[in-house]
Amino acid sequence: MTQSINQDSMRDLNLKVMLQFLFNHPQTSRIEIANNLNLNKSTISSLYTTLNKQGYISEIGYGDSSVSGGRRPMLIKFNRHYGYTINFELGHHHLRMMINWLTGEKITFNSIPVVGKDIFEILSIMKDKIQSISIPVALHQLLGISIAINGIVDHNHILDSPFIDMQNVDLINELAEFNVPVILENEANLAAIATRDYFTQHKLNHLIALDIHNGIGAGIIINGQLYRGNLSRAGELGRSLFLPFESSNSTIHIEELYSEDAIIKKFGELKHIPHIDRNGFLEYYRADDQIAIQIMNEFTEALVYVLFNINQIFSPELISLQSRIIGEIPELVTTIKQRYTILSNQGMTTKIKISNMIEDAPLYGGASLLAHSLLSLDHYQLQLRL
Repeated sequence: MTQSINQDSMRDLNLKVMLQFLFNHPQTSRIEIANNLNLNKSTISSLYTTLNKQGYISEIGYGDSSVSGGRRPMLIKFNRHYGYTINFELGHHHLRMMINWLTGEKITFNSIPVVGKDIFEILSIMKDKIQSISIPVALHQLLGISIAINGIVDHNHILDSPFIDMQNVDLINELAEFNVPVILENEANLAAIATRDYFTQHKLNHLIALDIHNGIGAGIIINGQLYRGNLSRAGELGRSLFLPFESSNSTIHIEELYSEDAIIKKFGELKHIPHIDRNGFLEYYRADDQIAIQIMNEFTEALVYVLFNINQIFSPELISLQSRIIGEIPELVTTIKQRYTILSNQGMTTKIKISNMIEDAPLYGGASLLAHSLLSLDHYQLQLRL
């Protein structure tokens, strides 16, 4: 019995590593898999049969013969049409939605304004969108749903949602009608996962995605794994406190002053503009409005201190900035790096860069989280594709 269990465990492990290898390579062959995984041809043939029956393999034609001649190898790849996932972000102003193949590739992206709508109206929109989707070439159609939350999420439970009143709505239960796994996760955590799995080829063990939008949060990757902390509260940088001002006994969170929403709101108040969005603020800034410039300078300086403190605590190899304002004004990154170098009084050991996917990193992160889960490869490195 023990021997049978060990054989089953070994076969399961071999299936996982072969599936991982197949997933991570644009194209490969059975002989290449056997050589890289150090498995004999008969084992690979058996595993191939299993994965092929499950629909994971797509044959794409014959490769070249080796220098010694012989049969040309059949080239294969992971079947991108195995199925798709739907990934949402519950934003303060927009509901963002992306459909992805299981490989991570984007099929469609949509941003839907939801200003003034409550969670019930937003949930109705989500259900309508899910029901309207049909992709005929997808072998298994919808495989899973992810939802990025601007708040604290612990083991698929929303503990805090400061920007959207959830009104005790159970999103998992509400979406149960679609009969697929539903994953909830903090948006900054998903941005960090996206950075790890789409862009770094897992060459970096320690990285942080600093998300600066409605609030300020950090997704933290340590030793290649997402770090959530106790009750998944790690990374809530925006909740960090300033020392109370002498004239006030009240405490102030950093994100109340230096999130994107906070600086735009401050600008609107100083200019007596009741309703102004990011684009409006940036128009004033580009037109050399002195108030906009002053606020942007304060924002940049505060961000430098946040980055400095992050580096002192975590010493990551990379900090990826998730900020739409900075993305619109790329020269701010140069200013931030220069100020950081002066502040640290030493050469930069941490790379600071603007994210490659500012608008949709949490959606790509959701696609990655689902791919790991659906393939039962939660602790395996997967290289997803855009």
